[in-house]
Amino acid sequence: MEDIERRIGYKFKKKELLGQALTHSSYGYENSSPHNERLEFLGDSILGYVISRELFLRFQADHEGTLSKLKSVLVSAQSLAEKARELELGEHLRLGRGEAKAGGKNKQSILADAMESLFGALSLDGGFQAAEDLIMKLYGEDIRNATIDIKNSVDFKTLLQERLQERALGLPRYHVIKEEGPAHNRRFVVCIVVGDYEGPVGTGTSKKGAQQECARLLLEDDAFWEAHTR
Repeated sequence: MEDIERRIGYKFKKKELLGQALTHSSYGYENSSPHNERLEFLGDSILGYVISRELFLRFQADHEGTLSKLKSVLVSAQSLAEKARELELGEHLRLGRGEAKAGGKNKQSILADAMESLFGALSLDGGFQAAEDLIMKLYGEDIRNATIDIKNSVDFKTLLQERLQERALGLPRYHVIKEEGPAHNRRFVVCIVVGDYEGPVGTGTSKKGAQQECARLLLEDDAFWEAHTR
């Protein structure tokens, strides 16, 4: 515990909050103890807000689509897991026996969830500012060094597929609803479907572009993710 506090630069008043943030659900179920899923929910919202605000203030000439792309990279499971590894959270996680044997301390999804849970625990122990301080400590340089190449390189379809697989929701399906316009200026309208859920409709000058837009919109569909969070 003290090692984590030293790395994040914050000393918890309620140590049990830090312990809960580092407790995976597999350990919680085996030992009938609080785990980090609720803290993850809180931390996810706090991280999203802090990153969104910083991007809004820093990139004032960019439109919503560009800001959404950059936010998706910054708050992705891959990015969160990298931050967790910087703090060596994996070494302090409490995992169930099966998850521990399966190498859970190195799994991207588990590390990402623990990172979000830590943000949630900080906000409860030291207020919103404590969580914001750590987020900016971890992400400040990433935001300052953001480039157009990074903004334009986001593959929303891959990000969506990874997130769906983490929740065992299967692969998305893309259906072309209609094609409009002359051959030299075609416009595609595509719908995304996940299981029995018919998601948002995306448009683009190519099928791939419309699919990317669908994926981006579903990634931002809070109602969908809340309904499919275990």
